[in-house]
Amino acid sequence: MYVARWHFTAQFGHKDEVLKLLQKWEIDVAHRIGWRAGSIRVLAGGLGVSETAIELEVKIDGLDDLQAAFRDMGTVPYHAEYQKQLAGMIVSGSDCWTVHQLVDLTPSES
Repeated sequence: MYVARWHFTAQFGHKDEVLKLLQKWEIDVAHRIGWRAGSIRVLAGGLGVSETAIELEVKIDGLDDLQAAFRDMGTVPYHAEYQKQLAGMIVSGSDCWTVHQLVDLTPSES
């Protein structure tokens, strides 16, 4: 199991707009490509990080699932419109994707 994270910085004064747009994107795009509400969460800056730092993360089974999701996003007509809207609210060049492997530290019973 993995967690894919999209990190970016909202332009000053636009954080709330970005979060509202991501909420709509989740319904209109993420659910259509198979990402369910329980597998997605959005994090916004708090302590020790810029207030305008935002991360969208999704749990995925493997890298093939992430590649398929990216491919499927292109087929959802709403996705391009959300990209255009977000482009004016995100600091240019601040976005990147990272993928982390989930590690279970619970001792297994023998």
